[in-house]
Amino acid sequence: MLQVGGVVGTFALGSLIDRFSFRALALVYFGAVFAVGAIGQLSHSAVLVTIAIFAAGFCIVGGQIAANALAAAFYPTSVKATGVGWALGIGRIGSIVGPVLAVAVLLGQKWSAAACVMAAAVAALCAALAAFALSRLADGNSGKGAVDQPTSFDAKLGPAAKAGT
Repeated sequence: MLQVGGVVGTFALGSLIDRFSFRALALVYFGAVFAVGAIGQLSHSAVLVTIAIFAAGFCIVGGQIAANALAAAFYPTSVKATGVGWALGIGRIGSIVGPVLAVAVLLGQKWSAAACVMAAAVAALCAALAAFALSRLADGNSGKGAVDQPTSFDAKLGPAAKAGT
């Protein structure tokens, strides 16, 4: 259900996040905090846990994939491919290593499964706060996002000279 929620979230959130930038992403990640937290608290009902897992996938997986459009718009043209590539690569490493190490450490400290899930909600809260901070950064740039900032490459573009003139 996590991946199903992610697919639905990708389609539902793609244009929303692209249109409203990091503010929408921050709201989606704030929603993930509650969805992930609910997973550990609703263990008494398979239906409610399934809904919470779907919602977590919608917010986290869907939000992350839809946020790729923001990453592409945030970097200047001269480093866009490198910036997006590194962002995706580091994100993939973190999504694999982070939960494995965190759960191993937390379970080693005798935390319950519900408490481990709540720790994951804290990670979603950090993502929401980071997206909110990026929205403030983009707003503080005279109302223009990085996509609106001309680069030296953009400044050199102009009409081509006609041959023979």
